[in-house]
Amino acid sequence: MNQVALEEQLSRLEKEVRLGGGAVDERILELRGRLDRLRLEVRAIRTFLETAFPAFREQFPQLMERTIEEVDPENE
Repeated sequence: MNQVALEEQLSRLEKEVRLGGGAVDERILELRGRLDRLRLEVRAIRTFLETAFPAFREQFPQLMERTIEEVDPENE
């Protein structure tokens, strides 16, 4: 390949990388938004459970520990 062809190919590759990087950035922002929403929902549920069931607050750490041991989040 001559120099001009190599430079054109490099330019096309750089453009593809920039466009792909933008898509990744958008996806990261979308996932962060979804994660924030889940955090808010979990907080609301915990607040409700602590209000409705006063014993929940003291039982939750043990429940969480057991859940971590028993549940594989990758397969749930």
